[in-house]
Amino acid sequence: MTRSFLALTLAAPFLLAAPPAGAQTAPAPTAAPAPPTPLEAARGAERKLDSWMTAEARTALSPVAAQAASNVDVAIALGRLLEQEKKYAESADVLQKAVALAPADPRPSHWLGETLLRARKTAEADAAFRKAAELATKAAEARPTDAAAFLAKGAALSRLRRFDEAMTALGKARELDGGSAATLYQMGSTRAFQQKWGDAVDLLTQTLAKDPGMALAYYYRGLAQEKLGRKDQMVLDLDRFVKIAATAPEAERAKALLAAASR
Repeated sequence: MTRSFLALTLAAPFLLAAPPAGAQTAPAPTAAPAPPTPLEAARGAERKLDSWMTAEARTALSPVAAQAASNVDVAIALGRLLEQEKKYAESADVLQKAVALAPADPRPSHWLGETLLRARKTAEADAAFRKAAELATKAAEARPTDAAAFLAKGAALSRLRRFDEAMTALGKARELDGGSAATLYQMGSTRAFQQKWGDAVDLLTQTLAKDPGMALAYYYRGLAQEKLGRKDQMVLDLDRFVKIAATAPEAERAKALLAAASR
């Protein structure tokens, strides 16, 4: 038996023995919090992206960003982050790899479409949204109680300007998820695209009651308020949007409307 092994075995009883009466004991060390799982980090980053907290999203995603090549949730979050940073080519590259990584998942195709739309590649964006709609339709048929599948279908159809079909899918998503902020936002923005301004205001108000940080809900509600002749409400919404999402492409239009309203 080696000396080091003897030292350890002889020391063990003393390590376990109670300290003498009155002796001061050091507090037990606090365990470090467990690092987030890739899914937790990705979802946390995406919540920040919804509120246009781009820097905070990058911080939230950084512990797992290297896993984007093998984890579709991380890849989607990274692609969305790069899109908000206006790095459209990098975003598209990440999301195209995510499409290959999860070929049956409609989400990578949808977010690829959003990035291509921002990059003004309309034809390519429409192709990505058509793929997302096709995959989401298959998912909804296979899983008829999955709200996320109907939400994905409705979001893609809305981008394809198939608004009535989109609202049908989104209505089913609302029935299944009880009206999540994400579903209500898609319904509200779709009504805005249809120029059904009153419905848009109602749905986006419900969205913001559930998630006050959803930046684009303020933008689309502000546009609807302007069309309804509600100048004061428009100013409140667009001013809030610009403060939250000053770097968003939509911010330029919001600033122009605010400037016109101040004349």
